[in-house]
Amino acid sequence: GKEQNYQPELFVEAVKGVDLAAYEKDLTASMEKVSAKYPGVALNKISDSVWQIEIPAKYRVGHEAHFGQVTEHFLQYLKDGKLPEWEVPNMLAKYYTTTSALDMAKAKTK
Repeated sequence: GKEQNYQPELFVEAVKGVDLAAYEKDLTASMEKVSAKYPGVALNKISDSVWQIEIPAKYRVGHEAHFGQVTEHFLQYLKDGKLPEWEVPNMLAKYYTTTSALDMAKAKTK
């Protein structure tokens, strides 16, 4: 929104009932790994249960650049002849959702 100058931002909010001290410890440890790979990415505590992930401008790409990255990855998957392992459950979920929606739509038209 206006507070973020209409730029997409990433926030992490702990769910109610979670041990906040343990959660923050785990989140901080995870962010240390992220910032080692992506220098400048940082964790900023907003409140007891909310953190903002600060992402430097050098990692922010516009729509056109992102489309290029996605296309590049897709072409590599095509060349390799397979999807990466992490994508398989996502594709199955998308397929299930789409086919279930089609079945529901067909049932309504009868």
